[in-house]
Amino acid sequence: MTHKIQELSEAELLRRLSRLKTLTSIHVIALGLYWVSSLALGIVVEHMYVWLFSIISFPILILNVKAINEIKEEFEIRKTMV
Repeated sequence: MTHKIQELSEAELLRRLSRLKTLTSIHVIALGLYWVSSLALGIVVEHMYVWLFSIISFPILILNVKAINEIKEEFEIRKTMV
């Protein structure tokens, strides 16, 4: 993905960074609300969907954060080159 990021323009990088930050924020809020509502309803132990959603959700969050960090690093590299 790093090679792909290097080919993008600065405007495209900003757009992707903004989109990733928004998606990550929504994802974290949705996951938190899901867990809070599951705890409030007392279905955490009974339903495997809560655990399945969490297991699927965390790698996606990790990949989003990794992509955000790569884009930030690319901005730092471009800033030092200029």
